[in-house]
Amino acid sequence: MSPGDRPQILVLGGEPRVAARHNSERLNVTLYGSPVINGNSNGRGLLDNNGLIADLENDPAKVLRQLDGEFVALIETPEHVIIASDRFSSHPVFYVVENDTLVISFSYQAIWNRLTERNALKIDPLAFYEFLHFQRLFAESTLDQSTKALQPATVLSFNRSTANITTSSYWSPNFEKRSDGRKAIARDLANAVRDSVTTKTRNSKKTAMLLSGGMDSRVVLGGFTRNAQPLCITIGEIENNEVDVARSLAGVAGAEHSFVQRSTSHYTDVVSEAVSAGGSMFSYQHGHFFDLDLPETDLILHGHGFDYFFQGMYLPSRRKTFLGRNTRSWALESIGFDLVGEYITKAKYRLKGNDPLSLLKPGLKEQAMDSLRSDLDSVLAPVQSQIANPHDQWDYLTTSAPGRHYTYLNLLSAGSLAEQRTIAFTNNILDIYHSTPAEVRHGTTLLAETLKHLNPRLLEVRNANTNLRPDRSPTRLTIDGWVRSAKRRIGMSNTSAADPSANDRSWPTDAMIVRNSPELFARIEKLPDSDGIGALDLFDESKLTNLVNTSRQSDNNAASALLSLLTIDEFLTSK
Repeated sequence: MSPGDRPQILVLGGEPRVAARHNSERLNVTLYGSPVINGNSNGRGLLDNNGLIADLENDPAKVLRQLDGEFVALIETPEHVIIASDRFSSHPVFYVVENDTLVISFSYQAIWNRLTERNALKIDPLAFYEFLHFQRLFAESTLDQSTKALQPATVLSFNRSTANITTSSYWSPNFEKRSDGRKAIARDLANAVRDSVTTKTRNSKKTAMLLSGGMDSRVVLGGFTRNAQPLCITIGEIENNEVDVARSLAGVAGAEHSFVQRSTSHYTDVVSEAVSAGGSMFSYQHGHFFDLDLPETDLILHGHGFDYFFQGMYLPSRRKTFLGRNTRSWALESIGFDLVGEYITKAKYRLKGNDPLSLLKPGLKEQAMDSLRSDLDSVLAPVQSQIANPHDQWDYLTTSAPGRHYTYLNLLSAGSLAEQRTIAFTNNILDIYHSTPAEVRHGTTLLAETLKHLNPRLLEVRNANTNLRPDRSPTRLTIDGWVRSAKRRIGMSNTSAADPSANDRSWPTDAMIVRNSPELFARIEKLPDSDGIGALDLFDESKLTNLVNTSRQSDNNAASALLSLLTIDEFLTSK
């Protein structure tokens, strides 16, 4: 085969839904996912516009700035191959250049396998440590030294003649804050939620809504009109408090509700599928929806994103106390001069209970910390001059690429059952998030105010996380909780009038997963001697053995580390 006959683009992995294609002598365009332009969710409408087609060839960034929603664009001309992401990286894309060929993949597992088969794989052990530390990776990093992850709002251009790659951003967030207050922001957010629900369900014949008893999916449910309700689905091993609350919410909205029972062996059965889908970049136990038998649907919606956008769940905060007792009020904590250093040690989704650095072989701790800092610095670098507030910088480390959020395997697993779309992933909602001051987007008050505009009756149903009304102020929640506790102690109320336990929630804790599966724990016991883990030359075998032993002694703190290590081991040893 002559050089001119070699393929210059190779697409691996299961492609997302194709929204539209355009093929001509000069230009081939494929739009994946669910792109929206001018409120129109029909990608075909975009590619029927001759003016926009011409711009896609000559100035693709101009068109991409007009696109909304969840998409990947693949544009081919005789001179270039261009691949572009949306503002969320909602469809993760990985790429590597092999000689004169651009290899792109929607599955990291697929690109890892290809590199392995071609003896071109160069593992990055410190990236595996980053995953263990944060349950995710940042910036462009992957688990090997050649492959990169496409960043949000990015245009990658591959020159067919030189095989050179360039990347550029076609959009960057505006961090200027609104000063018109919570009520005005809530009104605009409610309108944006309605618009998103309308747009993203327009072509669906049977929409399903994954409904919990908290605030995020409740807000999405509020975005539906009374005569166009989704089928609400709640997952669980048993019909518990979460299911009761979700069923009540569906009833208030006038929607049908279905409980889908999860097998007691679910988190043992899905290890292989979850690790493969997540490419060992997410702890496998977040793959809640793999292999579930859902009622018939062509579209799955959910509340993902509203927690970290509008409840400030990952902002640094501390619980306030009164007379030595914990209240239900939280205050944002100040951030020191070493923001990245504090993030490494205090990010709320980092590995807790065990210091991951203590698991490393001697002499590797400094390298591991330097690697973490380098990746986090690279996230902040493009926007450093635009962000004045340290809380915005802190949050940006978490939210800059939602497709890399540590819980994103939730969405990948839902997408294995039917097409899934994320209501929070619209340009308008993202802009509202960036313009909302940290103190306003922290806590549940903003979402409660938003529900007043969407469907105030949904506020009459208790929050499954507290079993109290969700629109109470922190002070009122504290008083109600204390009164409820006092009544229970003297026998004036039953145990259902209490904060929910772990058994009352849809998803088990990591400790429950490990404790309730002898088969899973048998695999965990073999981790210290695993050829896969050992090949990384990263972890101290004796420290891993101690970790397993502490878990054997019912030390719940070890569970999260062990499940992440199991994810790594499955990825490295599976064929």
